[in-house]
Amino acid sequence: MPPKPNPEPRPRRSGALLLAALLVLAGLLWTGRAELPAQLARWTGGGARADVTLDYARLSPALDAATLARQLGGPPLPCQAQGEVSVCETALATANGVPAALLRARWQDGRLQSVDLLVPWWEHHHAVGMLTERLGAPDGNEVIAADGQHLAALRWNLPEGAVQVARAPGWNPLRWATARWEAAPQR
Repeated sequence: MPPKPNPEPRPRRSGALLLAALLVLAGLLWTGRAELPAQLARWTGGGARADVTLDYARLSPALDAATLARQLGGPPLPCQAQGEVSVCETALATANGVPAALLRARWQDGRLQSVDLLVPWWEHHHAVGMLTERLGAPDGNEVIAADGQHLAALRWNLPEGAVQVARAPGWNPLRWATARWEAAPQR
């Protein structure tokens, strides 16, 4: 009896799925390549990260950096002048119990303009839940421009400004979700 020829091995689907997953990851890394080193530094950089409590209702255009740092619980809030604007940032572990990477505050002409809280993409819904728990139901929806895109956003109106956060986190897990307080326009 002649020996049976070995049949051709069939391609494995797991290999094709792994290749597809790697290509998707490579594409995400490629699209976020300019921001990737800064993002990795925020999560892997040295130094202690603060656990802060951010009371959005107490934010005011009249706050200075030292007062804001005291309200946050005392983490250092180093600032850099960028023309007429001053930007202060501090690395975070959590903000109001939600994992967070960074708090960034911006002043112009001595007036607090905005406070950004950057949370990881996968914590977006926890951040929305935290805002709803602290500020109540959103006052409305609107469309905001971010990174050249128009996003549906939730908005909470406060006496001294408003808090906005995108309604959905988007599809790129390498992007940060941002909860932004913006000062009300001067009257």
